[in-house]
Amino acid sequence: TAAAGPWGVSFAANLTPDPTGIGTWTEEQFKRALKEGKFKGIEGSRMLLPPMPWFNYTELKDEDASAIFAYLKSLKPVSNVVPQPIPPDGM
Repeated sequence: TAAAGPWGVSFAANLTPDPTGIGTWTEEQFKRALKEGKFKGIEGSRMLLPPMPWFNYTELKDEDASAIFAYLKSLKPVSNVVPQPIPPDGM
C-alpha cells in the first residue's frame, strides 16, 4: 500500500466511508480530488502524490464521478488511518 519515488513515499488512501477514509467527504470534495488532484478535495491543498493517477480522470464526466462516489459510500467502512507521506531524503 506504499509507493516510493523521487517524491518520497506515499501511501494508498482509505476509500471506504469510514471517517478515516472518505466518510466525511462531500461529493464535491471527491470530484475535486479525483479530477483536479487536490488532497482530500480541499481547495488550495497540496496535490495528490503518486501512485494516484488523477490526471487520467480530468475529463471524467460528473455523472461517472458521482456513480463512483456513490459506490464507495456503499462499501463497508474500514477504520484505517493512513500514514502521512514521507518526503525524500534531504528535505
